Amino acid sequence: MIDYEFRVITPAIKNILKKKIKGEKILQKKIPLNFITEKNINRINKNYFLKNKKVSKIFYRGLPINNKKLYFDQENQIKETFNSLVPNFKKIKGKRIIQVPNPDFVKFSEFKKYVNVQKEISGFELIASWHNKSVQDKKYFDFLKFISNKGLPLSLEVDYMFRDTPDRVSNFFFIINKFPKIKYWLPHLGCGVFLHWNKIILKCKFKPILLSSTNNSKEWLNLFKIKQFKKIPIKFATDHPFNGSSSHKIYKNYINYLRKI
Repeated sequence: MIDYEFRVITPAIKNILKKKIKGEKILQKKIPLNFITEKNINRINKNYFLKNKKVSKIFYRGLPINNKKLYFDQENQIKETFNSLVPNFKKIKGKRIIQVPNPDFVKFSEFKKYVNVQKEISGFELIASWHNKSVQDKKYFDFLKFISNKGLPLSLEVDYMFRDTPDRVSNFFFIINKFPKIKYWLPHLGCGVFLHWNKIILKCKFKPILLSSTNNSKEWLNLFKIKQFKKIPIKFATDHPFNGSSSHKIYKNYINYLRKI
């Protein structure tokens, strides 16, 4: 089994939280400093690898950062940090996902140059709301065109339809109209965008993949047993170590879902 959404707390992230670096209010709000203590992170990771026994491959990534130096620090640290988590679990293979940076701080030319010299990249992630932006911001367009041409997947945050946030559903439709050839991965089971599935697959060259990374995965997955939703591609993902550290709960929900389809 593959976990399509796993996060690594790098030294750069710890630095942001410990020093309360300006411009990172969202990260600081979502991740309490006491959560990333070495003892706590080691405990959570140990539980993940011991309990989620069928997981043999992980697509890992960091978090959105609004600082040029710290963004590149994170990306340079992430592989080594991930490898340090799994010394006793050699069967686990890691696939690296790169964050799309805040274009106010990292120029596209800098991003492109960096990506092009990396040897092992399996995809990208964009959570524009953590940049205090919307994906409709034109500053992202060069980045998204580059990703489209690369042919690698993009994990794109989409919010629930009843929320008026920068990750709103209307922004998702805007972006698939403009970049229909990107291979989209949608965390949190796409937050309900599958209700518009017929419209989505008319726009996208590749069917988006819904990722199971939500605490409410049991309730959501029950919907995909309904005939009209059965053909929608769904993959296992936990957003570990977040979602209330409930990766094993999400894991069990997904195993049960596989047994019943």
